[in-house]
Amino acid sequence: MLLRNSLWNLCGLALPAIVALATVPLLIGGLGLEGFGIVTLIGSVIGYFGVLDINLSAGSIKYLAQFHAQHETERFTETFWFGLMFYGLLGLTGTVILYFSAEFLTHYFFKISTELHTDTALAFQVAALGFMISQAQNYLMVVPQALQRYDRSAKAEAFFGVVGNILSAAVAITGGGVVGVITARVILATTHTGWLIWIVHKLGVNLQPRWPRHEIRKVMTGFSAYAYLSRLAVMMHTHGDKLIIGSLAGPVALSFYTVPSQLASRILGLTYRLSSVIFPRVSALAATGQQSQLRMLYLDTTRLLTYLNLMVLGIITLAGEEFLRRWVGEEFVATGYPILILITFGLLIDSLTNIPSLVNDGLGHPRVTGRFALARGLVGLGMVYAGTVWAGITGAAMAHLLASVLMSGLFLLYVHGRTVPVSFNDTLRQAWLPSITTGSAAMILLLPVKWLLPASAIGTMLLVSLAMMALLVAGVVFIINTNERAAVWAMARKLYPGV
Repeated sequence: MLLRNSLWNLCGLALPAIVALATVPLLIGGLGLEGFGIVTLIGSVIGYFGVLDINLSAGSIKYLAQFHAQHETERFTETFWFGLMFYGLLGLTGTVILYFSAEFLTHYFFKISTELHTDTALAFQVAALGFMISQAQNYLMVVPQALQRYDRSAKAEAFFGVVGNILSAAVAITGGGVVGVITARVILATTHTGWLIWIVHKLGVNLQPRWPRHEIRKVMTGFSAYAYLSRLAVMMHTHGDKLIIGSLAGPVALSFYTVPSQLASRILGLTYRLSSVIFPRVSALAATGQQSQLRMLYLDTTRLLTYLNLMVLGIITLAGEEFLRRWVGEEFVATGYPILILITFGLLIDSLTNIPSLVNDGLGHPRVTGRFALARGLVGLGMVYAGTVWAGITGAAMAHLLASVLMSGLFLLYVHGRTVPVSFNDTLRQAWLPSITTGSAAMILLLPVKWLLPASAIGTMLLVSLAMMALLVAGVVFIINTNERAAVWAMARKLYPGV
């Protein structure tokens, strides 16, 4: 079940991510560099307004999974409705604030040209109306995930994600402008939300309103209050650098930063989707006292995901320069490729904290995860600000990397053997070292291939193919154990009976 859920969760993000990357040149061509930067800024501002969210979705996943495993139907239903009512109120509050602050943000906070000032303010107001819809949509997504039915949530996410990216590009290239792109996204989010309501109903969730008792409200808000710190840190990490760069350097510089950053974050974000399915699984194992299985789950997922992230890093490092040239043009290569490498290494280091954070939260220790995540966000923002002032967007990327090394290292040293029921030495010996040494050796052996192949589209495709093949072979031989090979083979035979 865990492997199936991981693959479904990956597909839910992978297909939209691929289409999103493919449509970036169309968006830039249709909107221009400043227009593309404005759309990015609007997304970052909307994302930052998630500060109103105390991350009740994390508590919902934990307790919906727990009550479902314990067959506590009434508590399950009350938990669902508490979350839905909370996000409805949150969405309404955020919409009102965003709508009436649109003109202020456009005029005083960002460096928007006079020609695009009116369109930007209107686009902010349209996005504000979509904020309420997005809050309901994001909450409804967690219900099938808590029930470990990632196939249902992933199918909807993949379909609407692909359609949304194609629709945005179509509106941009037909002259819809910034307002048209934002409006199209809001309309599609509304449709997606209606579809999720139908999915939740089909999964047997009681849609008749139920007021949650005090016990449910207390346990949910108590858990989520600390998980909120992690969410706040994610918002800082995801949107803070863009707001700083947009404010200090303007939308054009932000476009040169966002394009390579988006490439790295979207690709490495796919591997996080594989790992995130262990959160409800950890909650269920903890609720039923299966500690040995929990330890095995932690070490196995850490080993596999570390190697997978190294594979991604290797391919980005080897082919990123030529890919940027073919993807968005020569003007992005000189500035964009160093940023791509710096951001990728920073995200790789950050990824080492993903599994420990999910286990912490699943075991009921969001306080530790939240405090470290908030510290990471604050330190990162301060360093990005200083780096942007010092060396522009390259300085911002360097600051990201330094903050990742410092704060991720401190977090990993602290949690192992304390809130994570596996020691640091055991994790290093059984998970990190095998993956890092195997992946690094394969990458070193592949470097000469990059210099031998021609700098062309065919050469890049051949390089990526050879790299994937070599890294996969090394993973099968040195990383995947016998039981994991058997599980993959069994799934392959189920999907393709002739294999």
